[in-house]
Amino acid sequence: MFMDFFRINRFPKISKVKIDMHSHIIPSIDDGSKSMESSLEILEYMSKVGYKKIITTPHTMSDKYPNSTYTILRGLEGINKALTGKNIDIKMEVASEYYMDDEFVNRLNIDDILTMGDDKYILFETSYNFKPMYFEEVVFKMISKGYRPILAHPERYKYILNPKKDFLRFKKLGIYLQLDINSLGGHYGKLAKKHAKILINLGIVDFIGSDVHYKKQVSFLEKIFTTREYHKIFLKNKILNDTL
Repeated sequence: MFMDFFRINRFPKISKVKIDMHSHIIPSIDDGSKSMESSLEILEYMSKVGYKKIITTPHTMSDKYPNSTYTILRGLEGINKALTGKNIDIKMEVASEYYMDDEFVNRLNIDDILTMGDDKYILFETSYNFKPMYFEEVVFKMISKGYRPILAHPERYKYILNPKKDFLRFKKLGIYLQLDINSLGGHYGKLAKKHAKILINLGIVDFIGSDVHYKKQVSFLEKIFTTREYHKIFLKNKILNDTL
């Protein structure tokens, strides 16, 4: 019992990065926050656990969440208006979490992409169960057009059968890797937790994200912040969040 108490209280319940670059906080635009009230509660909580800037990333998925640059920017405008006069010390920006499908390729072709940071990072995801046949071709297209691709939560993809080999292959292709912090607490299952630890030990995690959809997930984050596993990320990996 003493060791459990020590492990939980060894580190403060606060983020080691000031910028979160993966969340779903714009209300009623995807599977994230359902109301402006909920969004403000999430932002207040994230401010309290140490974040100073949120780059929120609504899904853009043609058959489920057909967001556009316009709808996402309009959502950001709505949040910033709602934040006016509130005592919440946090800055809001947007990008998107793009699903790798034909519509995403079309957007790449005309450069209709919301990126993050001066280096034009693109956050993208794939099906959890199947790797797209044209995966490497689309990654090459992103890079050739001057973008820097970030693969969201690689630890959660069930098609990763040889994690060490597959993760290193992603890096060889020029992909940056973003870990969901709550994967370390088993929030997405045992396999995601196992793969998260492999990524960390390989030293190839570039970004960490909250992937927050609702307030309770921030309380999960607080628990992860107190663990050795979370702090090990920073001992073995160069985390780029605060460069955005």
